Amino acid sequence: MYLTVLRTPHALRAFVCALFARLSYGTVSLSLMLAVKDASGSYAVAGTAAALFGATSVLLSPARAALVDRHGPRRVLAPMVSVYAALLTALAVLTWRPGAAPAPLGVLAALAGACTPPLGPVMRTVWAELLDDDRALLQRAYSLDGVAEELLFVSGPLLVGLIVQVGPAAAGVAVSAALIWGGTLAFL
Repeated sequence: MYLTVLRTPHALRAFVCALFARLSYGTVSLSLMLAVKDASGSYAVAGTAAALFGATSVLLSPARAALVDRHGPRRVLAPMVSVYAALLTALAVLTWRPGAAPAPLGVLAALAGACTPPLGPVMRTVWAELLDDDRALLQRAYSLDGVAEELLFVSGPLLVGLIVQVGPAAAGVAVSAALIWGGTLAFL
């Protein structure tokens, strides 16, 4: 079953690193919302920042995917994830204490969303390369990948909940940056 997929040379390492990086997708939205709310004192500002982050992420995903298709994941993902992690880190710093102005929060959130690396699609491409287009194994790999990714979206908010029990919500944004940066570089 899934063990056959994971026993394929290089599959386990690539999969684990990609999951580690994609855990950030499960933590970033809630962390961003809570951190901006704490920094601005406003759910309206937090909702706007989260909407800007999500909108630029979704609307620009075809452009980011085209960059990966044109230049390859190794050449594109390293700078893309570095900029993305730097923007999340800037958001964490800006939201660490109350009193942040809404405009910079919105601009940083929109810019970060614009740089979200397409790790899921890249991992699915890697599966196809690792498994030499073996239909049966590829179907199992996609199934495993899909289930694991869903689990990240369940466990990510739990991780954020643990983080905000011991520190500010901005720490969740910083953890999101560290997860995606470290995981993506290890994946590459």
